[in-house]
Amino acid sequence: MNDVISNEYINDLKHIKETIRQNQNKAMVVVNSAMIMTYYEIGTIINRRKIWGNKYVQKLSEDLKEYGKGYSYDQLKRMARFAKEFSVDEIRAQAAPQIPWFTIIEIMHKSKSHEEILWYINQAHKKGWSRSQVLHKFKEQAYERNLIEQDTSISIKNDSSINEIIKDTYVFDFLNITNTTSEKNLKEALLDNVIEFLHELGPGFALMDKEYKLVTPSGKTFFIDLLMYHTKIHCYIVIELKIGEFSPSDLGQLGFYVKAIDKLEKTDKDEETIGILLCKSADKIVAETTLESSAMKIGISKYKVLESLPEYLEEKLNKKRRD
Repeated sequence: MNDVISNEYINDLKHIKETIRQNQNKAMVVVNSAMIMTYYEIGTIINRRKIWGNKYVQKLSEDLKEYGKGYSYDQLKRMARFAKEFSVDEIRAQAAPQIPWFTIIEIMHKSKSHEEILWYINQAHKKGWSRSQVLHKFKEQAYERNLIEQDTSISIKNDSSINEIIKDTYVFDFLNITNTTSEKNLKEALLDNVIEFLHELGPGFALMDKEYKLVTPSGKTFFIDLLMYHTKIHCYIVIELKIGEFSPSDLGQLGFYVKAIDKLEKTDKDEETIGILLCKSADKIVAETTLESSAMKIGISKYKVLESLPEYLEEKLNKKRRD
């Protein structure tokens, strides 16, 4: 380095060290946010010296060893990519400082566009996704699915409690066609993969029981496929499984279970029970028309398994392009 560059490098190094020290003090209160903003500032400094090449980054990593492995050559390169991806106003408006650094790195690495990065960052913050859950969401093409379909199921009215928790289509990419030859097989397969199943349902879902035994005061016995409880909106959720296409007659049984849980299990602390009919396919007009006559909180959602997902996404994307 010539004298001018050497002086500028020394100033950069002093600036970076001061930034690290300042944010280390803040870290006692806001650990992750302070660290992310430190990385952003360092990345911005590195990007200003891009014409100096990788030797500049290598020397920085050597001179920052006292601060630990978090300032290695690879890490500094990631910081530069991070700072290049966002403007300072944009990052302040986004949820990036609220989620773990290596989750951000995975999102940037796997995303195909800036819009996709922002979507995953905001969803990870909003829904509390861990790094492993984010990777799972990439595997199931969550962003692409979000582009081509509504995030909620067909429901009887604009009910926020339903719209917040029920998806139009659930992707069970941990299942295959052989797992879904009957409703019994489907139920058993979902419960054999209960962690993945709960992740796909979304935050707040808790499994109460399978084949939940419902006994009326007169002694009549019924069995609910899956009884859930939602810890965020504080209500029971009845899920009935159908391996075929939705039929209007399917809602009769679900509606009975929803009302029965309200009468026999619901307490004053619980909100009204929600019902979800989970089926392989559903005609939108048939479903909406059937639901219009119901005053209950019931939604109809579809499910896809591993073999059907690529074809399903391609079909949806083609339709979106035509529209």
